Amino acid sequence: MPYSLSEIIVLFFTYSVIGWIWETFYCSIKDGHYEYRGFLFGPYCPVYGFAVTTILVCTYKVQDNILLLFVVGMIVATIFEFIASLFLEKVFHLVLWDYSHLWGNIQGRVAPIISLFWGIGVVLLVKFVQSVVQRVINWEEMKTHGALAIIIVIVMGTDLVCTIISVEKFHNTTQKWNERINARLDKIHAKFDQETENWKIRKQMANWREDMIKHIDEIRPKEHLTWNQKRLLRSYSKMKFNDTKHFNNLKQDLIKHGLLK
Repeated sequence: MPYSLSEIIVLFFTYSVIGWIWETFYCSIKDGHYEYRGFLFGPYCPVYGFAVTTILVCTYKVQDNILLLFVVGMIVATIFEFIASLFLEKVFHLVLWDYSHLWGNIQGRVAPIISLFWGIGVVLLVKFVQSVVQRVINWEEMKTHGALAIIIVIVMGTDLVCTIISVEKFHNTTQKWNERINARLDKIHAKFDQETENWKIRKQMANWREDMIKHIDEIRPKEHLTWNQKRLLRSYSKMKFNDTKHFNNLKQDLIKHGLLK
């Protein structure tokens, strides 16, 4: 093993924070307003930490060969991204990214152009960033003798537990939104079955999103979304639970009109 356990933990944390800074900066510039990114509560994105740490360990013996570093890094990162996407969907019923619109994608989880980006990123990371980060970690290890790693495990472990609880409550709330939207749609369909020639009902069915907004008090559940849950909806436009179809379709309208509470 090229790294000690405490080094791996600190590496994971460091690149989780760097990933959070990069993603927050990039998305804030792209969207024209500040966006607090990340799946957890704290200022770190574990997917970056896991990915980079795994890549550093797997490419340790080929880091002097740029071509092998690119290929191995691209393969490892792509496999990791696929597994991470599958894990989020199966465990949390949650989809945070979707590459279905990209050529050659596999189930929308990974795509060749994204893998190419990963490969280039790995080469830049190893050649220009990791040496600096490693010097800092070596100094930290000498000073704290692994104490920082223990603190990281406690803090991020607590954050993970709190996030799991929050996401489960989030899922339950979106299911209630979905149930109420379905109930409203059933009412419209029942009217249509009785009055098939009524143009107002036809229009109501065609513009069902507008109808939901007009009848927001009827479809909005009592449970309010927390700040973090609303942040996730705003920050991840492609985010969806795979068992709340109508809520997924309506969420952007709810956000646009400020109706999520």
